Amino acid sequence: MNKLNVILINSKKNKFIFNSTNNFINYIINIDNISHYSTNKKINKINNIINIYDNINYVNIIFYNISNHIIINKIITIFNNILYSFKKKYYYNIMFLNKNYNLTKLIEPSNIIKELNIYKTIVLDPNKNPITYLEYIKLRKPTDYNINIFNTKTTDLFPLTNAVGMGSKYDSYFIHISPINNNLNKNLFLIGKGITFDTGGLNLKKGYFGDMKIDMIGSAIILSVLNLLVINNIKTNYNIHLLLPIAENMIGNNAIRPGMVIQTISNKTVEIINTDAEGRLCIADSIEYILKFLKKSNNDIILDIATLTGNVDHISSGISCLSTSNNKGSSFLDKLIKIGEDTGEYLDKIIIRNEYLDILSSNVADIKNISEEFKADCIIASAFLNYFINDIVPWIHIDLGCCIYKNNIPTSYGINLLYEFIKQIE
Repeated sequence: MNKLNVILINSKKNKFIFNSTNNFINYIINIDNISHYSTNKKINKINNIINIYDNINYVNIIFYNISNHIIINKIITIFNNILYSFKKKYYYNIMFLNKNYNLTKLIEPSNIIKELNIYKTIVLDPNKNPITYLEYIKLRKPTDYNINIFNTKTTDLFPLTNAVGMGSKYDSYFIHISPINNNLNKNLFLIGKGITFDTGGLNLKKGYFGDMKIDMIGSAIILSVLNLLVINNIKTNYNIHLLLPIAENMIGNNAIRPGMVIQTISNKTVEIINTDAEGRLCIADSIEYILKFLKKSNNDIILDIATLTGNVDHISSGISCLSTSNNKGSSFLDKLIKIGEDTGEYLDKIIIRNEYLDILSSNVADIKNISEEFKADCIIASAFLNYFINDIVPWIHIDLGCCIYKNNIPTSYGINLLYEFIKQIE
C-alpha cells in the first residue's frame, strides 16, 4: 500500500457507510469538536498506520460532504502537524467527496499545506541569525508589496530593538512590508516578534534553551498569513502591513545591562530590569513607529503576536494561548476569539487593569519592562505594551507562550486563526 486514504466525517451531520472490503478507505476520522490541543488524542492512529506501512508515499485527505472552508482548513493544518513530524515527506491530495462519491480536488487547502511546510522549515532552522532570516523574509515578500529595511545601528528609530541585539555579533533590523497599492482607507498593522535566538541576555536563561531558535515564530506567522492571502487572491477591507523587529538576544561584552534606561522615539523612558523580557521591547518599538509614522486614522488596527512569556503555559497548560486588547480593540478581540473556537486555535482573554501599571512603575524611568515580584508575567507584558498604545487605535495582543511547539515541532497555530480573521473583519 503506497496510498493512505483518510475519510473525514462530521458525525453530527454525516453518516458514512464503511465497507471493510473497500480498499479505497484506510481510516475514518470524526472531526466533530477537534482542536489543535486534541490533535494527538484524535488522530494518533495515523502514526501507527504510517509506521506499519513504510511504503506510503501519498496521503489522500478526503472530506465527505463537508464544504465549510473553515472546517476544511482547520483539519488540514492539524494533519500537517502530524505528518510534518515524519522525516519522510509525503505527497498530499486534498479531496472533496460528495454523497454520490464523486471526488473533486481542493486547491486552497493545498496552498495552506505548502505554506505550512515552508513556515515550519524556517522555524526549525537551527543556524538562522538576523542576517539569514532577513534574506528569507526578502525572498518571501509578495511581489505586490514593498519592503523597507532599517539597520537599528544606523537609525535612532528603534532604540529598544537595538538594545536587545547589542550583545550579538549580528546587526539587528526592523522591517516594514506594505502594499504597493495602498488604496484602502483602513490599515491593519501586524507586528511579529523576530528574535532568531534568545539566550535571555545577561539575565541568562536557566536549564535547556536549545529550542530558543523558535522565538521568531510571531514574525514567521504573519509573513505566512500575508502570503496565503496573496496566493489565494483574498480581497480584504484593510491595507495589510507587516512590522518585523529582527534581533538576536545574546550574552556578551556589549550586551545591554540590567538596570539600564533606554529612551524611545516618543521620549518615553524604559528601565530594563530583565534582559530576558526582550520581546515586549521590540513590540513597543513597533507600536511607537506605527503611531508616529504609519497610522492614518483611528480606524486602523494594531495586532501583535509573539512567543512572549512561558507563563502562558502555566495558566492554560498548552490548551490555549492568551490574548488581550485595549477598549477600542475589544470587539475585534471578541471576533478573533470566536474564530479561534471555529478553527480549533483557542484564545483566552485576560483584562488589563490600571493597577498593573503601578506594578511597572520605576524610580529612574517612566516604566520598567518587568516586575520580578508579580508572577503572572503574561499580564505584566500586556500591561507594558498597553502603556505605549493606550487607547489611541484598536489593539490586540496575542501571547503564544510555548504551547505552539510540541514534540520538537512547531504547530500551525496562529496561521489559520489570523488568516480567517483578516478575511472576516470589516
